[in-house]
Amino acid sequence: MIKQTPGKIFLADQRGLTETSRFRRYSTFNFGGYAHEHKAPFGRLHAVNEETLGGGQHLEFRADRDTHVLLIPVTGELLVSLPTQENAVVEVETMHLLTVPAGSTIRLRNPYASELVTFLHLWVQTNAPVTTISSQQYVFGLSSSGGQLAEAAAPQQASMPVPFSVYLGRFAGRQEVVYQLPRKSSFFAYVLAGAFEAEGRLLHEKDSLALWETDEIELEALSNNALLLVLELKS
Repeated sequence: MIKQTPGKIFLADQRGLTETSRFRRYSTFNFGGYAHEHKAPFGRLHAVNEETLGGGQHLEFRADRDTHVLLIPVTGELLVSLPTQENAVVEVETMHLLTVPAGSTIRLRNPYASELVTFLHLWVQTNAPVTTISSQQYVFGLSSSGGQLAEAAAPQQASMPVPFSVYLGRFAGRQEVVYQLPRKSSFFAYVLAGAFEAEGRLLHEKDSLALWETDEIELEALSNNALLLVLELKS
């Protein structure tokens, strides 16, 4: 019998679009003014957004719960401002993890006068109460992760354990990998570039896939320089 892994695909062209003269946002899940009955959070993961911010523009987000916010630049740099924290610069091939209590305001700014910047911001509910704001930077190199998913690791121990791990990988066409998922964890993948097949599901650029109740996931790249972002979500 063919194994059927429970899962759900979130297609790129079915994401919610919010657009103004300052920014354009594609939301995989309900976020801000975008709401859809079939775009509820996936466990603790309650937001996955692709944001394009105009030159010199800024955005402010208010956390409605204790949250980890993962910022991943796709093109250009991003300036991050938080109360009680020094401003941080987030560059391509780095990630910035913010841990904030409910009610905190996060300010993100495009440092360029006329160029657009594009970045992802993923919001994961904490598994313990948060009383103070903290942040740290992750560095990763896609050039050294060819054909495998490499974990993005922080240079120092986080002030509180995070209920997820982050993996990225660059693959050539027809490269395969089997991802081992720890017990009681779930799997979320976002295609940054190219196309993949994951557990019999075809994924194109900017598509996402959520899987659960499985201990391994078979992945195959269907194009050269295919890029995949994976979150391993702990229960």
